[in-house]
Parts: sequence; structure tokens; C-alpha cells
Amino acid sequence: MLEGLSRFVEIYPFPLWEGFLRILLAMLLGALIGLERERRRQPAGFRTHTVLAVGSALICIVSLFMPSVYGSGLNVDPSRIASQVVSGIGFLGAGAILRMGVSVKGLTTAASLWTTAGIGLAVGAGMYALSLFSTLVLLLVLSLMSKVEREFLSKKGLRQVKVLVKDSPNIVDRIAEIFGEANILKVKRIEGSIEILLEAPYDEEEISEKIRELLRLEEVISAEVI
Repeated sequence: MLEGLSRFVEIYPFPLWEGFLRILLAMLLGALIGLERERRRQPAGFRTHTVLAVGSALICIVSLFMPSVYGSGLNVDPSRIASQVVSGIGFLGAGAILRMGVSVKGLTTAASLWTTAGIGLAVGAGMYALSLFSTLVLLLVLSLMSKVEREFLSKKGLRQVKVLVKDSPNIVDRIAEIFGEANILKVKRIEGSIEILLEAPYDEEEISEKIRELLRLEEVISAEVI
């Protein structure tokens, strides 16, 4: 009976338990990266990164499995299937990129998706040490270096201002005129009021003066730097 069942069990180039381990490790590493993106409320977060890492690991295992079944001749290339993940992930990354006004958001998340796919492939290939190290490096870049980036941008004077005003004619144009060089990133109407998100290239003193000028308008409910 056991011999009959063995016909339905694949023969892998590694123990079956190690294949399970690779899938589970890919899931864990993808989840860690996804949690960081979810915490920052990015469009591709916890589940997307987790599923992507698991799928990439599985595809890599499949690419390793094929030569063990069909031989290792000239027409069998284990890297051929895995390489399609690298090019195909671009479609998923494009879905994470959003355009808000003149600014583009989501490029970092798209890059993290692409890197997560690489980590999943590394786990699937059995490169445990490098996949763990790459996950740690990616988490450091996404979390710690964002603080450095914000500090660098603040020295350039780029600040985001959220303004809440009463819904009235031409109020958005009047606010844009006050801020001059600022870019309007978002305009959202909420039950008789308008929420406006701007990115202003001013230092603290200049931005404070602009906000004081805004608050003199009767239509302005609140204005704050975020």
C-alpha cells in the first residue's frame, strides 16, 4: 500500500519538511515587511507582502523541482521560471503607485514589493542567511531611514500643511494664492467643508506666517503642519 501511495508523492531535490520550512519562512519575512508598510498605511501592506513572499518562494521551489523531474539538459534552466517573477512583479508594483497632484506616492512600497519578491525567491532557493539579512536591511531602510529622509526634507523646507475650510466659492484658489509656491496634493470635501493638503517649500518661520494669514480668513476652520 505504501508503495502505491509513493507514486503520488513527488521526489524533491531536498527533504519535504525543508520545503514546508521554506514556505513558512518566506511567509514570516514577508509579513514582517508588510507590517511596516501597513503601519504607514500604504496601499500594499501586510497581506500583499506576505502573499507575494510565499508565492515567490513557491515559484522558486518549482523552478528547482523541474530539473529533478525532467533532467538537467541544455533545455532545462532552473532560473528561467524564477526570472519571470522579477519582471512580472512590475505590474503589482505599478498598482501601489499613486499620483496626488504633482507628487507621486507609493514608489517606496513598489520597491519593497519587488525586494520582497527577491527575498521570497532567496528563501525558496534555500538561501536562508541572505534572506534573513536582506529582510533586516530592508526593515532598517523602510523604518529608520525614513526618519533621516524627513530630517533631510525638513532642511530643504518641504512641509505638508492640512487646511480645513468651509465650502465656499473660490476658497481653494484663495488658499493657493496665499501659499504661492505650494503644491496642492489633495482636495477632499467633507459634509459642507473642504480638507486641503498642501506641500509648501518654506522654513518654519515662513510657514507660520502663512498659517497666520490663513487663519484671518473667515472660511478657515483650522490649519496645521503635519
